[in-house]
Amino acid sequence: MSLLLRPLAEAGRHGREMVCADGYLHRVHPILAAYIVDFPEQCLVACNKESRCPWCLVQSNKCGDLEEWASRSMADTLKTLYRMRKNKRLRKFDTEGLCAVFDPFWKDLPFTDIFTCLTPDILHQLHKGIFHDHLVQWCTSIISEKEMDAHFQAMTQYPSLHQFKKGISSVSQWTGTEHKEMERVFVGLLAGAVDDRVLLVARSLLDFIYYAQLQRHTDITLAAMEESLKMFHHHKHVLVELGVRQDFNMPKIHSLQHYVTSIRALGSADGYNTEYPEQLHIDYAKDGYCMSNKRDYVEQMALWLQHQEAIHYKTVYLAWRRPRALTTLCCRRYVRPHLFYEHILALTLFKPVKAHYKVAKTPSRCQVSIASIESDYNALDFLPALERFLVSRLGRCWMIQPIGSDHFDVYNHLYIATGPSVISGHGRILQKIRASPQIAARGRKAETPARLDTVFMMDEEHPRTDCPIINCIYLLTPSIVLH
Repeated sequence: MSLLLRPLAEAGRHGREMVCADGYLHRVHPILAAYIVDFPEQCLVACNKESRCPWCLVQSNKCGDLEEWASRSMADTLKTLYRMRKNKRLRKFDTEGLCAVFDPFWKDLPFTDIFTCLTPDILHQLHKGIFHDHLVQWCTSIISEKEMDAHFQAMTQYPSLHQFKKGISSVSQWTGTEHKEMERVFVGLLAGAVDDRVLLVARSLLDFIYYAQLQRHTDITLAAMEESLKMFHHHKHVLVELGVRQDFNMPKIHSLQHYVTSIRALGSADGYNTEYPEQLHIDYAKDGYCMSNKRDYVEQMALWLQHQEAIHYKTVYLAWRRPRALTTLCCRRYVRPHLFYEHILALTLFKPVKAHYKVAKTPSRCQVSIASIESDYNALDFLPALERFLVSRLGRCWMIQPIGSDHFDVYNHLYIATGPSVISGHGRILQKIRASPQIAARGRKAETPARLDTVFMMDEEHPRTDCPIINCIYLLTPSIVLH
């Protein structure tokens, strides 16, 4: 690492001329500000044992207490390592929990404090560590593994919730997505199964996990994080009383104290999540390998990555050229009006329209009669409701009126696109609405119950207080829908 970061050390001391975001050339002194690794590598970088904290000097038998300890110092750590190298018997070396890494790579980096560069790890510390490895195991030991599986299996089905039909004890390979799905229902399935104080412990830890994932923080959210951590430490003794734990002297429990400090110094912990580099491993390594013929794959993977970069650069260039062409044309005073509007039409003609809903390419059932819709989907008022919809959209002058002999293509699912997630802030969310009839048992296949979701819709023009149940999903012709 010292060889890799040698150019960074020289640039940090003397500076380098770089083009900044404002487009001008400035002399910049780049420094190491954040080091994104999981906990074992954090301890390796900080030159301390894995039973100790890489941020502060807390003793291994005090990790379970909510107390503040002195932060680690680069100067003191380097001095202790140097003395230990000269004299192998040094009490301070053992007191601070250091390891024999006498020549750390960060010793020559300018304007850098390696201990404040270490960032929280949401994936391994919170989702996998605090939640799955500790909280779930604590609650499972209280209510038994069989009972925990029964509670997961009994959770009400909902489109956006993962259904653990076989429980969780049979799952051998866990991912971050499955941990997040478990967190969404964990407090609900524990209600009534454990002591109220245990429920408070679970709720406080899950509140902390959800607050830590926010992309934007305020003093209110950071105070709520600290309050959730205090609530956990206030009620954690119930786990000792129930014989689940003897103590809480675990570095992962102690690391929660440093989240707020790290967020104030470096920004939201979501920006330093180890999920991103692991996803890059899939994009750049696994996908590239799958595109090769599995022989001499390294060269083929490198060529595939070059092609992907070329496509990305071309896409960015085209996206930059299109608005620039419009702006250039608008600035010309001698452009004729009809040419101007024709140019606008040419630029926007093939621009994709943001869809508000999505359905499958092919319907689940084709040419379904109204009688079958009313009986199979329990949509008794289908024909009157369709007539009211057509009148509201097209008026009574519409030449085609629905009759009882008409047939429709029916879909089992409808996806409605909403804004980005409040928690993660990533992308658009697709809300899934189900309207599928009951399917009788056939052979070894068990019976599938009907799924008719209740939808809460807010319409400012026509306010109403009831929540309709979606019985049937069908599509009219585009001319009717887009009229």
